[in-house]
Amino acid sequence: MDLIDVAAVEHAEEPALRTTSGVALTHGELAAESSRLARHLAAHGVLPSTPVGLLVDHVPEAVVSIHAVLRADAYYVPLDPRWPARRMAEVLKASGIGHVLVTDPYRDRASGLGEDVAVIAVRRGGDPEVVAGSAPRQPVRQHEAGPAGPDALAYTIFTSGSTGRPKAVAVRHSSVVNLIEWFNRRNSVGPSDILLQVASFSFDLSVYDVFGTLAAGASVLLLPDADLQELEEITIALVEHGVTLWNSAPAVFTAVTLLLDESSRRHRDTLRRVFLSGDWIPLNTREVLRREFPRATLVALGGATEACVWSNDFVVDEVDPSWRSIPYGHPMQNSRYYVLREDRTPCEIGEPGELYISGACVAAGYLGDPALTADRFLPDPWDRGGASTMYRTGDRARWTSNGWVEFLGRIDSQVKIHGFRIELGEIEQVALRSLDVDEAVALKLDDGDSPYLALALRTRGELDARTVRESLGEWLPGYMQPRRVAVCRTFPVGQTGKVDRAALRELFQPAG
Repeated sequence: MDLIDVAAVEHAEEPALRTTSGVALTHGELAAESSRLARHLAAHGVLPSTPVGLLVDHVPEAVVSIHAVLRADAYYVPLDPRWPARRMAEVLKASGIGHVLVTDPYRDRASGLGEDVAVIAVRRGGDPEVVAGSAPRQPVRQHEAGPAGPDALAYTIFTSGSTGRPKAVAVRHSSVVNLIEWFNRRNSVGPSDILLQVASFSFDLSVYDVFGTLAAGASVLLLPDADLQELEEITIALVEHGVTLWNSAPAVFTAVTLLLDESSRRHRDTLRRVFLSGDWIPLNTREVLRREFPRATLVALGGATEACVWSNDFVVDEVDPSWRSIPYGHPMQNSRYYVLREDRTPCEIGEPGELYISGACVAAGYLGDPALTADRFLPDPWDRGGASTMYRTGDRARWTSNGWVEFLGRIDSQVKIHGFRIELGEIEQVALRSLDVDEAVALKLDDGDSPYLALALRTRGELDARTVRESLGEWLPGYMQPRRVAVCRTFPVGQTGKVDRAALRELFQPAG
């Protein structure tokens, strides 16, 4: 990615990666380390346009590894260490991954990835070491394109899939570059900025963190994985290390603001931009921000993993009392939004419809699933050149008279819990294949301000909640596991004969 190379030259002596102990790598050192690792990857059989898995924690070596994969003209596939073994195996198989890079905490887990996967341990100051899988399979070229060209893949991120299998969203270099150029210009990101990374590498918010920030000559503050599990440690890092940029789902930022106290107030004048996305933003967030970080500007962002992280923004200066939610705002450069009826004709202003995203931000599709790609990525009939694809988001939206897009929720069964996008259908399919049940319905419920997942199961046999959780835990990561389970002999149905989901919700209501 040329933007990173330019930054490495122009800001060679400036900090690129920081930890709470100080500067870990300058931009010049990051470029040198990643180039050296890229040469080793090529020597270990990594070919251009092939996938390389990443099983890493939040350390400088992780960012070096991501950059090295691209310098080797391959593309990276983040693997979440929290995934159960079976889900990890599914992702490895679906991706055709022949090589996985690991950092120290995950060396032991590497032996369980399979003999046909070469696992390479990455260490500071030393050569990478093959620690498992001495006979890697020949990687499969999932996407034919010129090495490192704009149409080559930069990464693949797995999201929840309604069929019970995770979906592999494949994103091109050109989409990432388009995002970075627009975002950094819009927000005047430069060498003096420090971004605190709180997103997992398997969550697409991290894409901007490790590319966009560094392309601007700015630096990324990395916290150890253990600290990222503690809101207190995140709060301390935010207020004591000169952080200027924050990027997260709304729930994380809200939780952090609740931990602030008067003793840290003198350190809060460096934060200048708060970027929130991935879920509903509470309407009082601007008020909280003004009180706790008076110099910071709130920027609401929206989009989809299938449209390269974000594809629209809205700077929240004031909140109109009539708003039901923070507006989605305006599409990014080289992108277009359509709000369409079921027959795919444009909706009038104020008329709800389904949101479609078109233009440079749209992903290449779903790897290994041409049928789903054809269903969700459609030719753009309003593109005069005839080359653009529009992504069918499944979001309900409408245009406002101000020229903004307003998000109205999901059309299908996809939900978001604390920033994680989850297909309820995947939970249902996993329950059906791993449990002795006849029917499964997953629900998103709300306990005050805390949304959670619930699962209703219909079975003629006996089944206890502990057995359900243990079985689902073999397949689903923690954020997809239901908090509450109800087992029924029959499900309520509505007049159409379909399961009455509203009535099912009553099963989870407290008595009285």
